[in-house]
Amino acid sequence: MAKAQIKMFETVGVLVVFFFLLVVGAVFYFNVQESAMEKELKKQVLLRSLQAAQRATFLPELDCSFLSVTKENCFDLRKLEVFPDLVEEREQDYFRMFGYANITVKKVFPESDDFYLMYIKTLDEYSDATKSLIPVLLYDPVLRTYDFGVIEVTTYASR
Repeated sequence: MAKAQIKMFETVGVLVVFFFLLVVGAVFYFNVQESAMEKELKKQVLLRSLQAAQRATFLPELDCSFLSVTKENCFDLRKLEVFPDLVEEREQDYFRMFGYANITVKKVFPESDDFYLMYIKTLDEYSDATKSLIPVLLYDPVLRTYDFGVIEVTTYASR
């Protein structure tokens, strides 16, 4: 009977060690998976931010065009001033295009504090915010001058 008890304790000991190793391995595996998921989420948020910035840069509603010739990365200041009204009219269309984001255009040269709010749709609670800056030309059709500006796109990722 003593030999049977010793064998039983050995078996129980082996099972305890086995389950301990199994739990440690599972914890390690899930931590690695969580880290990989966080990296993938950040990658997706950055990709969505860059897509929104690119879409904002190439909006036909704001382009500078002369005799059917369009300049790249150029915004007409007069169109930019009335653009928020258009966004308000067609809110669903622009939400599908930009999602939860803030888009502003700032004049940087010549030095100025001028900025134009293009699109604002923020989340109350978000897990991550990504900001993209893209240089653009700002054309004033009244004065027929060009200024340098920066389009700032901040996108939000929900929790």
